[in-house]
Amino acid sequence: MAKNPFEKDDKVDVIPRDSEYIQESFDLKRMDNFVEGLGVEYLHYKSIPSPIGQRDRGDYRRSDGVDTITSNGMIYHCAGKFRATLTDNSRDRKRGGAGTLDPSEGLLVMPRFYTLKENSTEKERIYLSPGDRIYVADPNVDVLVSNPQKMDYQQDQDNIPMFPIVKMEVPLIDSQNIEYINNIDYCVTKEGNIRWLPAGKNPGIDPATGKGRIYSIRYLYRSYYYVTDLLKEVRITNITIDNQRVPERASYFVKVQREYMYRNQNRGDAVNQLKPKDPGRTVQEPIEPINPSKYQVPVDMSSIADGEDDEGKQS
Repeated sequence: MAKNPFEKDDKVDVIPRDSEYIQESFDLKRMDNFVEGLGVEYLHYKSIPSPIGQRDRGDYRRSDGVDTITSNGMIYHCAGKFRATLTDNSRDRKRGGAGTLDPSEGLLVMPRFYTLKENSTEKERIYLSPGDRIYVADPNVDVLVSNPQKMDYQQDQDNIPMFPIVKMEVPLIDSQNIEYINNIDYCVTKEGNIRWLPAGKNPGIDPATGKGRIYSIRYLYRSYYYVTDLLKEVRITNITIDNQRVPERASYFVKVQREYMYRNQNRGDAVNQLKPKDPGRTVQEPIEPINPSKYQVPVDMSSIADGEDDEGKQS
């Protein structure tokens, strides 16, 4: 192999050969400060499986009452606040066998501890699990995202979209290409639902189906995230404390997903239901026709005698 013409014979060691060996350590406190300095404050809601209404651990149906306090079959409790940095926040929409898929994933760079609570001097360590829910704590931060959706007109009740509406983006339009004006034909309630006003127009009932006409909306809603993967969970490293090498746990590294087609909350009946503390996303149920008898198929059973079949008639 030819000698490099720029290489010199005199070499200098980057680390002196006779120098004392230095043990390197991560400064976890400074790493926490770095993440918290760049990050924003989040609310962490821990999830536990909901036992409400179940009589057996293997029950698929909740026979004992109506459970509308859970989402995704989970109950959520606020564990605290922490400052973290969200990176690689993306949105992608693809067609699949189950319909439109939108991963909307991001990576969360986190500290080790929650923000100190009032009248507290001891920091509480953060523990995450897939399915936990994370909100941006500051209500004034712009975390609004857009969502288009089709809905069925339901008279004499609020029409509930997939997400609580913060602001309508475009005029509401129905299947007859009629547009409706906000605060004249309908209004958005404080819960984020659509309420049709008695003095305004509405899509009405389709006489061909006996159900409310379909209409389309596009609105902004306040986004939040679910923990989907713990990319780095139990990370132990040696650090130096008082000239002693001791093991210490580092922070999580987490993949999160925005709640697109992920959260599902039961609506239940008008009575005997547990109300959630925070407004939840719901999936609209199919609308029953007003006159279902119109669509029943008549079957004449008078020609069939009891206890007879085709073989009996031949014999």
